[in-house]
Amino acid sequence: MKLKELFSSPQTVRRGMTLGKIFAFLGFLIIMSFIGLLWFLRPKTSVVEKRNLTEFPKLSISGLWDGTFFSGNKNRGGIDKWYADTFPLRETLISMNQELKSHYGERGTQMISTGQTADHIDEGHKTQEELEHLAGLDDTDPATEPAPQTEPGVVTEPSGNTQPVESGETQTPPETEAPPETSENNSGQGAHDVTTPAELSGTIYITEGCGYGVYYFNETYSARYCLQVNKVAQALKGKANVYCLVCPISAGIMLSDEVREETGSSDENQAIEWIYSNLDPSVKGIRTYNALKAHNDEYIYFHTDHHWTALGAYYAYREFCAAKGITPHDLKDFETYTFPGFLGTFYSSSNKNASLGNNPDTVTSYIPNGTNKMTMYVKNKDGSYTEYGWRIVNDVSNYAKSELYATFAGGDQPYNYAHNEAVTDGSSVLIVKDSYGNAFIPFLVDHYEHIYWIDYRSYKHWCGWAGQSNYTISGLVERKGIQDVILCNNINSTGSKTLLETMSEIFK
Repeated sequence: MKLKELFSSPQTVRRGMTLGKIFAFLGFLIIMSFIGLLWFLRPKTSVVEKRNLTEFPKLSISGLWDGTFFSGNKNRGGIDKWYADTFPLRETLISMNQELKSHYGERGTQMISTGQTADHIDEGHKTQEELEHLAGLDDTDPATEPAPQTEPGVVTEPSGNTQPVESGETQTPPETEAPPETSENNSGQGAHDVTTPAELSGTIYITEGCGYGVYYFNETYSARYCLQVNKVAQALKGKANVYCLVCPISAGIMLSDEVREETGSSDENQAIEWIYSNLDPSVKGIRTYNALKAHNDEYIYFHTDHHWTALGAYYAYREFCAAKGITPHDLKDFETYTFPGFLGTFYSSSNKNASLGNNPDTVTSYIPNGTNKMTMYVKNKDGSYTEYGWRIVNDVSNYAKSELYATFAGGDQPYNYAHNEAVTDGSSVLIVKDSYGNAFIPFLVDHYEHIYWIDYRSYKHWCGWAGQSNYTISGLVERKGIQDVILCNNINSTGSKTLLETMSEIFK
């Protein structure tokens, strides 16, 4: 065989192509290994996933001896997790992976499940003894909760032109300032050092480019929630009006009953009524389910995020006004901000689902008329807090697309206050909330002279720093002479063991 024929034979060509693929793959591995060694390129936070990434483990003799320095444990990641979690270009590679998957064809519906199942919802009022029995207070925690799918907030430092506040004065940042550190993940700490319990995005049902939060009724934890609300009511009898607003989440409002039942989830209206029927008679339950359901052809929940929109919060505000006996304002009475391109918690929790990425949300916020000024406290890395002058509805046009919900009420800070000088009757309200309350608060501002709101997940820690030994709701009400208290939580929060344990510390 001639030399030319030898090198042009099919077998030789196939061998050459195989060797070429091997060398290309080896080259790719070498390049990626080199990139992995570029320490200075390793990120510390993930904007898309809204969390702090794993920190490099501290070197210790015990960690080397038991292997936790390399493989970690349940409380702290090791080198292996740090290396994978902080790999340079990590989010770019994830985006490329999702883009590749998007070309596989139509995926239809998708369930991202936390493994929860729903309890049966019994009708009828329970006695105090029955609630305590259901809550398992005489047992060793009979109920179980799946590992939470956390939604920690991304850490974003205030810009350099914001100075520490002294002498109790507030610092008002310019419109272009980046958001202060949010508190759904304890700001400035590693993901394993979280001390502020995170809100749950929970099980997600994705179809036709929209995500829906799914709810599963848990009788034990719902009973615990009722008992804790009742403690607040008993502590405030004769001192303040107590309102309870359990906010429905999107699947119960936006999906048909047939589709919702296919997911195995609970009827949110039945669950909310179960909770309200077991509250102290002095507590006024704000029923929003029917009002939201009547408007489910409108944009009342985000597609890529677990929150309701400001429009959804507005319909809840109208129901609060009806319960309180005041006249709500029309939407046309408010000026607005509009921020396109929002990609929220469903997008990050679904590993950047391509159909959600192709259907980003628009955040619209309604600016209060009486005042748009507020005071808030933001946690620093050393555990102290800085006081800021801020805006109840803020211009977040320069924020990351995953952070646009921060337009509302300063985000999830532990203690906030606004003085509406347009009202002079001494009226006051306290909103005890998770992040669903953020979009609800701006509508309340025009009806009160003094507006306070706290995030129950971090308020106790702030009280410790501020020197307030009484960190209960009733303690704050008594100190400030507050007249109305609104307990505002999304329905998933009422069924979370971790969040209920946190509530129990201040719901008194």
